[in-house]
Parts: sequence; C-alpha cells; structure tokens
Amino acid sequence: MSLRFARLFASRSRSLGVWSDFKSRSSSLKLLDEKLHKDLFEGSSESGPASIADKSVRAGYHSPPLIDDVFKLAYNELEENSQKIYSQIASEKLSTKKLEQLLAKAEETNPEVLHNVTYNLENVDRSQPVYRRYLQKKWESYALMVTMQRLEQLHVIPDTLPTLEPAVDVRIKFGHNSKGEFSDWVVPGAKLPAFAVEMPPTIEIQEFSIPEEHSGLYSVLLVNPDTPDLETNSFRTTLNYGLHNVPLTYTENTITPGKLLTNPQWIFKKYQPLLPEKNAPTQRACLWVFRQEKELSAVDFNSEDFDIRSFADTNNLTAVGAHVWRQDFDRSVNQVREKYGLPKGNVYHRVRGTTPLL
Repeated sequence: MSLRFARLFASRSRSLGVWSDFKSRSSSLKLLDEKLHKDLFEGSSESGPASIADKSVRAGYHSPPLIDDVFKLAYNELEENSQKIYSQIASEKLSTKKLEQLLAKAEETNPEVLHNVTYNLENVDRSQPVYRRYLQKKWESYALMVTMQRLEQLHVIPDTLPTLEPAVDVRIKFGHNSKGEFSDWVVPGAKLPAFAVEMPPTIEIQEFSIPEEHSGLYSVLLVNPDTPDLETNSFRTTLNYGLHNVPLTYTENTITPGKLLTNPQWIFKKYQPLLPEKNAPTQRACLWVFRQEKELSAVDFNSEDFDIRSFADTNNLTAVGAHVWRQDFDRSVNQVREKYGLPKGNVYHRVRGTTPLL
C-alpha cells in the first residue's frame, strides 16, 4: 500500500463502507476498470488520470493541492448518508415506488456511479434505480422536450390522441439501412424517404418507474392521419402497424424485427410503410406506445379507417409515449409499392379543390 493511499483512508478502511460491499449490491454500481478505480481512490499516477483520453493532456495534469484530503472527507460523509438510507430500507416495509426512490438516493452521490453515468450512460445497468434516475434526467432535459414540441407542432396532438402525459422514452431506428443517415435513431419530426422505412423499425421503450399494478404488457400503434379520402375530399386515419401483448422490462425494452419473427402473436396488423402519393401533402407517421391493463385477446379494428381514440378506450390502453416522422412522395415510393404488392398510386392536382373528386 502506498503512503498516499494509507494517508487517504487511514481513519477507516473503504472495505468496511456500504459502497464497497458488493455482497448485497450489484457489481454494476462499481468501476470495472481497475486503472480508473485506482486513479479515483489512490490519486492519479505520474502519467495522469486514465479518464483523460489525450495522452499529452494527461501527462501535464496536476491534482489541486489537498484534493486527496478533501475527497476523503467528502467520500466518508456521503457514504455515511448512504448507509443511513440503506438502514432505513432494511428496517421499514416500503412500496416498490418508495423502495426504488430510496435505492436511487442511496447511490446518486457514489463517485463510482457518477463516473459510470458521466462517461458511459448509454451502457449502464438499467435494472438499477439510480441509473434510471440519471437516464430520466437526461431524457427530461432534452429528448422529451424535442418530442413534445414536434408532437404539438405537427399536430399529432390532438389529431390522433387528445393529449399525452409522457412516462417513457420512445426511440426508433430502421436498422435495415446501410447508410448512417437513415440507420441511426430517428429525430422526432424528421422527413424520411420511402426506402428508408420500407422495413419495420426497431423500437426502444425505456420505462423509468413501472407502476406496481402494471401488467408488464404494451401495445404499439403506427397511424397515418393524412391518408387522402377522395369521397369526402379530406383525410382519414389508417393503421399501418399494430402490436399488442408485448412484454417489456427495464432492461428487455427493445422490439426488433428479429423478435417479432419469433413472436408473431404480438402482431395484429402487419407493418406497411407510409407511401405518399404524388402531389399529396406531407404525411405524418405517428407511433404511439400504450401500457395495457391486461392481456388482449382478438382485437377488432378497421385499418383503412382507424379510430385510434376508440381503439384505446375499448381496450383500456393508456398512452405513455409517442414518436413521429414525416414522409413526402419520392422516387423510391413506387419501388416499395411493388415490394408490398400494392397498385400504383394516384397523382393529385397540386391545388386542392372544394368539391369531392368522386
């Protein structure tokens, strides 16, 4: 043991503290990189801290005076506070929600947890309440605001459902694309060509706090509220994709085309991409995620004239998240139509009249 390490923890061995006891705590709450762990608790080596990737910057790094002593005092104080919370957890009968809140609070100032959150948040263990809290904070600070802005700005709310109290982070991507610009996570409201969406998307649904009474099952609906209706010279809503009874957890939270191949019972309406017709207005692909109260049996629906509000009410679905992308007619539309065995689309007049076309 180095003199520096001995001085830092002379008053109490770290192995006795709650943050060093992994018999009852997940190993995902610690730093797995031994060099980073050593830098954090023993101080940086002569070559500088491993957390600084640039070797030239790392070599010139110097710790502020007395930083080790300050770290010791702060660490001991925070760890003692955490121990009190764990003692409360052990002595009281708590609801699941309250238990998760206390578990997150007990670890939110743990330096090892904070390092994992700062440098590797996307890959943390999402079964741990503290990591979900930090994921939720990140979501609320940007992605949630962008999503809600686009849902309201593009009138997804209230054209499809009247409102939304978002509880989950919904992300989608189309993994069949080889080009990076179309294979990454889709920014809400983005415009995509037909070829980029011709296959079903991967859908990630991240829960942060699942209600105790929740069935653990989810439904996903993809609707197009901009389908031209020639008889009324207006628009109707069509159902382009329907999933139900999909089991999801904090960690098993992704619906992929591969999972659907092995679980076809989740699909009640096969995926059909939006295929806008020439000179028709921009169409909105509105994807809604619902919590189910219970498992659904056969569901009744008309995909060509779909009433999403009635469907949600009839099946006791609670909307918890949404996403949207947009599409215009492009030169790949006809090719995708052929792949799905669909007839050629219509060509509309650029100026919309006042009387029905049929």
